[in-house]
Amino acid sequence: MKILTLTLPLLVLAAPAVAQDPVPWANKFFSGPVETPPPVVLRDFGTVPKGAEKTYRFQMQNIYAFPMQVKEPKPGCGCVEVTEYTAQMNPTDLGHIDVKLKTGSFDGKKTVKIPVTFMGHDPSTNKQFVSTAHLEIRAESRADVAITPGTIDLGQVPVGQKATQALVVTYSGRQPGWRITEVGYRKELLDVTVDPVPAPRGSTAFQVTATLKPNVPAGALAEQIILKTNEPGGAALNVTVNAHVLAALSASTNQVKFGGVEVGQKPVERRVTLQASEPFKVTAVEGQGDGISVPLLPEDASKVKVLIIIFTPDKDKLGPVKKVLTVKTSTGKSLTLTVEGVAKEPQ
Repeated sequence: MKILTLTLPLLVLAAPAVAQDPVPWANKFFSGPVETPPPVVLRDFGTVPKGAEKTYRFQMQNIYAFPMQVKEPKPGCGCVEVTEYTAQMNPTDLGHIDVKLKTGSFDGKKTVKIPVTFMGHDPSTNKQFVSTAHLEIRAESRADVAITPGTIDLGQVPVGQKATQALVVTYSGRQPGWRITEVGYRKELLDVTVDPVPAPRGSTAFQVTATLKPNVPAGALAEQIILKTNEPGGAALNVTVNAHVLAALSASTNQVKFGGVEVGQKPVERRVTLQASEPFKVTAVEGQGDGISVPLLPEDASKVKVLIIIFTPDKDKLGPVKKVLTVKTSTGKSLTLTVEGVAKEPQ
């Protein structure tokens, strides 16, 4: 609450003067409640091989006292893509903007601007607040080094299994005997090999192969392989490895909330998506009762299921209802869901 008390005057005072202020108050979503936020929110990828793809997450927080909407960010170049962004932020909420840089479409240095507009409304005064933050992506694409494809993307990998993919690094510069001399990576997660492969005349090429180890835990993985070369100054190349390791069984949420529901009204439904690393059936849901039910219908085995949870308030059980459901499957894996609601008397 202290943050809201301090930042509210900033919002009210800054909004009318946005046109004269070289640093918009929207930049504070990325810098926090500092006195002088930077005029540009910068991500500099430095020098990268042509064809490489780089990703970055701009973290942000609503430090103001009003809910804010975020207009869809549109980069000023097709070489940068916004892959995901937070569209609505309540006070103190955290959010992000994910971007992907694709260097295959340009040579040399590049600066890409991404305007991000925040819009708020004070219902007590009917004032509208609008401000635009300025994000910048900078990079230099090396024309003499190419990576194909631009990244190693292993996709979805069931937990406990390996996955392998390779890319080719090609050097077409003037240095004779150019080669990769050292490879850096997290050995507890990956196995990486580098091997020379045939290349067009006047070029040198190496195949970089990354294998995900079976002991990697479930969740998203974004790692870097650092390739040191024999160029003067010890130049290094970065290769991105992405994967999403699927848990044996997971749910889109483990907390299901219904809020207040009146007795006698139409039953309220909530849907939870279950995902597994192998096809499965839901065989039983234990813990139902007090108006909480989960119907099971005949179904074929698949890796994704939608569980429908129904709340039908019972007149003999008014007030808060909380049930812990155990979802059992044909693979022997199970998980728990906590379901909460409030049974209310009819109005």
